[in-house]
Amino acid sequence: MGWGTLHAVDAVDARIDRSCSEAAVTGRVVDLPAWSEAVSPETPRARRFVILPRTATCAIDGPVRLTWYDGPEVRGGERWRLFVRLRVPRGSANAHGFDIDRWFVRNRVAATGYVVAGTRIATPKGFGRLLPVVVRERIRDRLGQLGLANHGVVAALTIGDAAAIPRDDVDLYRRTGTMHLLVISGMHVGVVTAFGFLLGRGIGMLSGVSPRSIGAAVALAAAAGYVYLAGAGLPLLRAFTMAASCMVALLAGRRAAPASVFAYALAVVLAMDPMAPLSVGFWLSFGAVAVLLAFFAPRRRPRSWLVSAVVAQLAIAAVFVPSTVGITGLIHPLSIGVNLVAVPAVTLLVVPLALSGVVLIATPVGPWLLTAADFCVSVVGQVLAFADQLAPLYVADPGLRLPGLLACAAVCLLPLSRTAVLACASAIAVLLFLPRAGLAPGHVEVTVLDVGQGTAVLVGTARHTLVYDTGPAFLSGGDSGTSVVLPALRGRGLGFVDRLVLSHADLDHVGGATAVLRGARVGDVLAGEPVPGIDAQPCSVGLNWRWDGVDFAVISPWPGHGWSGNNASCVLLIETATTRVLLAGDIESAVERRLVLPPVDVLLVPHHGSATSSTTDFVAATRPRYAVVGAGFENRFGHPNPTVLERYRDVGAHILST
Repeated sequence: MGWGTLHAVDAVDARIDRSCSEAAVTGRVVDLPAWSEAVSPETPRARRFVILPRTATCAIDGPVRLTWYDGPEVRGGERWRLFVRLRVPRGSANAHGFDIDRWFVRNRVAATGYVVAGTRIATPKGFGRLLPVVVRERIRDRLGQLGLANHGVVAALTIGDAAAIPRDDVDLYRRTGTMHLLVISGMHVGVVTAFGFLLGRGIGMLSGVSPRSIGAAVALAAAAGYVYLAGAGLPLLRAFTMAASCMVALLAGRRAAPASVFAYALAVVLAMDPMAPLSVGFWLSFGAVAVLLAFFAPRRRPRSWLVSAVVAQLAIAAVFVPSTVGITGLIHPLSIGVNLVAVPAVTLLVVPLALSGVVLIATPVGPWLLTAADFCVSVVGQVLAFADQLAPLYVADPGLRLPGLLACAAVCLLPLSRTAVLACASAIAVLLFLPRAGLAPGHVEVTVLDVGQGTAVLVGTARHTLVYDTGPAFLSGGDSGTSVVLPALRGRGLGFVDRLVLSHADLDHVGGATAVLRGARVGDVLAGEPVPGIDAQPCSVGLNWRWDGVDFAVISPWPGHGWSGNNASCVLLIETATTRVLLAGDIESAVERRLVLPPVDVLLVPHHGSATSSTTDFVAATRPRYAVVGAGFENRFGHPNPTVLERYRDVGAHILST
């Protein structure tokens, strides 16, 4: 851990200085560029890629993650001269969801930013055409030309590029607990190694040379080629190290003890990637192998291959369901059964067919093999869809996740038989389905999420949940509904939203709405003004309701108001016996002057602290104890305005900002 910490500190120290906000950079594209679709007809498409600078006009010591809006085609391996605007890598302050800060550190990203202008200097030539990123992009292009229905999944399983998988498919795999099937794992390396060994053994038997030696050599070459092609991720590196140890032992005529191979692989991975423990994949990958080693230690009576396969899947599932729930908060009642069907299908059919098709893609046989793999993926998808309809996704109680994870780990360390460990782990997994404990009646919990320059708020009572706005969709790809709001709901053990309130139709408030409606069950939707593509009821004065002893009242806009944009915002007042909370959307001074407002305890500051809102009279009337500003770090609008903040300080408000 000390070695990894030193490398993490070094990665943070290598980040750019804040003064390096603009630079001219020359370097090579080192990953697969990906397009993101325009978030609206008025916004540009964006191409995202990583460049490794060779020269720069300021100190940049590491990869730079860039976005180019409506730019030219950028391909892996090319060298570019770019004029860029940069910022220090920065994530969000949310408790749940993907930890982008950790990802930045682990990948040593020195800066993020966008391209202002650029010139291509050179394309890959000679040996440069054999760079992994170049080969992978050519394969990706060819897969896209074949017209496969599931070419995104096939690309993910062969070259490690999941960018083309439709979001609905990703959601289906996530809901059914089979997301791991979309990621190249050590299991795939094992399949390649096994097929390589069988092929080499056959060649050796036909040629009269030692079948075992030829098999080991071919297996080693096949595994190395696959890892090279797929990008040498952490699970692949672990699996390749273990496979290489076994094959080298075979070539040397020695027996490799499984525990020794495991320890050697662990040491090699940590030596090559000291920050590997920052990745969840590190723990799941080595943990899965440890479980298999424990359950398949030498036995007096060997099992049949079918029984062994089923026991392996059950063992991993029983031990890792608590782990997965502890990490994601999600569990599907049928995930173990679904995996019993899907894992063999993907491992023994899809992966061999797809990889064989990629190897032979330049021949007439390759497309046929890839089409067969595509058909198998479609069948697996139908099985997952059927299971998804049979039972709903369950969001586990957050209070049980960490205890369940620790209990499962403790059980695995006890000196019990393998059957007893499996039974105890299964019992712990069942406990995760216990009902979630809620708030007491009359209490409310309000969480303002960090979505950058935008708004998203979770409001919870004893038995109800309301989401107020869903944050922005990002020009560089993705949206805060997927990356922030849904993880926050799942992190709280919430799978159902009683009411979604969209203050108004601006993109920084409704950009994540479609994702929330798709990823969670929603009772009804209210909106201050029509939102394209979303069926919502008008949110206007006169709409009041009471949930679990907590009162909700819409205090703006008025029916037939005629406002649009910011002033059409649905303003929501929430009251308990002791507390008032006002969610003010983006209203400006014209609406503020028409409101008759009581003092409040918590105020979501109107329009992110803009100078067009929070007039002196509005601030004096509300006199909030806490004024919460939802604004992006160093945003281009200059929110929140310093004069506005001073008004709130003058009435004694504590100012909080996302």
